[in-house]
Amino acid sequence: MKMNDLDSHPVFSKSFTVQTDAIAEASNEALDAIFMRQTGLIFYGMSRVGKTRCIIAIKRKLSGFMPRAYITQIEVMKKEGSHTNNIIEQIATEEGLPFASKMLAVSKLTALIDTILFRCIERSCNHWVLLIDEFQKLRVYDMSLLSDMFNRLERKGVTMTVLSFGMNSVKRQRDDLKTVPTGKIDSAQLIARFMSRLILFKGCTNVSDLETILRAYDRDSEYPTGSQISYTAGFLPAAFANGFRLESYSRDLWKSLNSATAGGYKNNVPLEHVFLSLRYLIRYLVTLDADKITLPPHVFDEVVRKSNLHEFCAENGYTQ
Repeated sequence: MKMNDLDSHPVFSKSFTVQTDAIAEASNEALDAIFMRQTGLIFYGMSRVGKTRCIIAIKRKLSGFMPRAYITQIEVMKKEGSHTNNIIEQIATEEGLPFASKMLAVSKLTALIDTILFRCIERSCNHWVLLIDEFQKLRVYDMSLLSDMFNRLERKGVTMTVLSFGMNSVKRQRDDLKTVPTGKIDSAQLIARFMSRLILFKGCTNVSDLETILRAYDRDSEYPTGSQISYTAGFLPAAFANGFRLESYSRDLWKSLNSATAGGYKNNVPLEHVFLSLRYLIRYLVTLDADKITLPPHVFDEVVRKSNLHEFCAENGYTQ
C-alpha cells in the first residue's frame, strides 16, 4: 500500500475497533444486563483506556442482536454555571426533538417521554436502552430527571435500561450521593437505579491483550470490504506473503508500551496510545515492505515515544 492511500484506511481514519478482551467482557456483561432488563450498570476506569470504543462496540452488537430494543447514546456535556447538565435537552437533541425557547421543564420532559414511546412503537418494542458516556458529569438533579423518565415509561409499559461509562470518580460520586440528607432526595433509589453495579474497565493489561489486538490486524480484519485481505497483508503484501506477522512482535511492543507507563496506567496501557503507536509503526513499515523485514527493539521504543504515552501517563497516571 502506498503512503498516499493510508489516510482512507480504517486504521488511520480510526473507524476500526478491535474487540479487545476488556471490550469483549464488558460487551457480554452489558448484553446480559439488557437481556435481563436490568439497569444501574456502570463501567468505570481511567482516561483513554477504551471506554468510548466499548460503547461503540456494544451499540453495534445491540443493533443486530436486539431489534426489540430502541437505543440512544449520549455523552454528558457539562454546562458551566448551571446546577444541571440539562440531561433532558441532551437526550432530546440526540433524538432530533426541538424545544421552544420558553417551554417549561415539565413540558420538555413530557415531550421527550412521548418521543421515546413513539420510537418504541415504531419498532414494535417495549424496551429503551440509554447508553451514557461521561457519567461522572451527571449531577443529582439530572439523575432525578432520569428517574422520573424511568417511572413514567414503566407506567406506559416500556422498560428503561441505563448502561453507563465514566471515570474513576464515579466511586466518589456514589459515596457523596449516600450523604445527601434523607427527605431532600431519595438517594438510595437513585443509587439502586443507576449506580448499583460498578465494574472496573481496563485498557491493555498484558502481552495476551496486545496479541489479541495484533492478531486482529494480521487475520481478523479485511480491507477493502470483500477482498479477504487482512490489514497487515494490505499494508505489507510482500512481507506478509513471506510470513511476516505483527503478532510475532507482541512481546517487544508490550515491553516498550508498559515501560512508558506510570501510576494507574502500569499494566493498564491506554488503548488510545496503543493504536496510535501502531499507526506510527505501520507508517514506518509501509516504506520498508520487502520479502523479509526485521524489526530491532528500538523501533518499538520510537513509535511509543511518538505516541506521547510517557508524558500522558506522567501527567495523568497519579491523578485519576
